[in-house]
Amino acid sequence: MPGPGFDLIGEEEIAEVVDVLRGGWIYRYGQEDNPNFLAKVWSFEQAMAEQAGVDYAVAVNSGSTALWIALIGLGIGPGDEVIVPGFTFIASISAIIYARAVPVLAEIDRTFNLDPADVERKITPRTKAIMAVHLMGNLARLDELKAIAERHGLLLLEDCAQAFGASYKGRPAGSVGHAGAFSFNYAKVITAGEGGAITTNDETLYKRFFALHDQGHAPLRKGREVGQRPFMGLDFRMTELQGAVLLAQFRKLGYIREHLHTNKKLFKALINDIPGLEFRELPDPEGECATLLTVIFPSAEIARRVTAELGGKRLCDSGWHVYSNMEPLLEKRVPIERGCPFHSSGAYASEVNYYAGMLPQTDDLLARSFNIGIGMQDRGLATYGLTIHATAEDVEAKAAEFRRVVERHLQ
Repeated sequence: MPGPGFDLIGEEEIAEVVDVLRGGWIYRYGQEDNPNFLAKVWSFEQAMAEQAGVDYAVAVNSGSTALWIALIGLGIGPGDEVIVPGFTFIASISAIIYARAVPVLAEIDRTFNLDPADVERKITPRTKAIMAVHLMGNLARLDELKAIAERHGLLLLEDCAQAFGASYKGRPAGSVGHAGAFSFNYAKVITAGEGGAITTNDETLYKRFFALHDQGHAPLRKGREVGQRPFMGLDFRMTELQGAVLLAQFRKLGYIREHLHTNKKLFKALINDIPGLEFRELPDPEGECATLLTVIFPSAEIARRVTAELGGKRLCDSGWHVYSNMEPLLEKRVPIERGCPFHSSGAYASEVNYYAGMLPQTDDLLARSFNIGIGMQDRGLATYGLTIHATAEDVEAKAAEFRRVVERHLQ
């Protein structure tokens, strides 16, 4: 159930990893005059910053870590509320909770990302940030969300875990908000098995993110500054082996994007005339990742019958991507049931409750929708479709199958 990068692992990744192993230096720091130290993580950070169109990037060990560090680095904590969509992977919400802030769930719209109108309705005096999740490779309505954030004096954090390489009106994912957080696990656009990154244009934030991920150290180009710790941090460093794999994967991004866009356009063209079938709204069609083609059926019952016959799942059944399936969230279960965000008193107390049905617009949309994998397979989001290796003939055959099943159930 991998993303496109996973299916493309080959000799390039092997060569990068062998370089590191032959040098015998797999720790991310070293001396520039040591020929055994190849600075793969540092090199990936530079490539990452360039790709994202920002000045700084910090490589970390996972996308969840990237989100948590970004929140803490932005100064979000007890007493704060962060608006987040009810349709996102649970890590978006968990990161807010482990920052000891309160997740405030908002509706999605036809982009399957945050509905700016509902975001505006959910703002309270406690609101500190908006987390714009770019789910399923398509960026949220960043112009509207940024305008809302600026109007209310809020922080804007981009969750780019599923949108590496995407852009919005010429601006790369992770460059519009105060910070962006990325994931490189096995199901993402490119992968090192695990891994993540944080991007920003703010030097002060960069130093905070860096210190949080590396025991409080301040950054240097390839080494680290010892003795100038701004505060205590933790260890969420990326290894040279992960950095090596990601460098090789990074060089395949152009092919991934071109191939997926070609196959997605073909698939959509082959089913576009099916009566009653609608598609996800894309604010910037050329900027999306094209990993998935999301279709919307006229009713939940038709969607249920079609997906059952195809061996797939409606999006409402996509596990921990849907708020109503997140049992620990609904029951506010955390390891220590005292203190923020759910079990505090006084100034930090919050009476937030989560329950199935609290986001009717989101519920209706997800019950009628289905993903066709164009370059990824996933137990939750894309149980039916194609991989990055699909040819035009593969697309035509799969589209024909989809058409036959849908037209039978639409009669």
